[in-house]
Amino acid sequence: MNMKSAYQKSLQMIKELNIQDEKEYNKLLHNYLLLNIESLKYISQTRSFKKIIKLAKEVA
Repeated sequence: MNMKSAYQKSLQMIKELNIQDEKEYNKLLHNYLLLNIESLKYISQTRSFKKIIKLAKEVA
């Protein structure tokens, strides 16, 4: 799995499971092949997980 597909899958899971905070997202990391929060922030070029959630709802 490349970074682009991992990023898209991570955003899709945030949207589908209606993730609201970092704690909920971290619980998913153990069961799915998702990017960690720091990687999501780096790729999204933001420091806020709330902005990533908003992006996931718009894009994925």
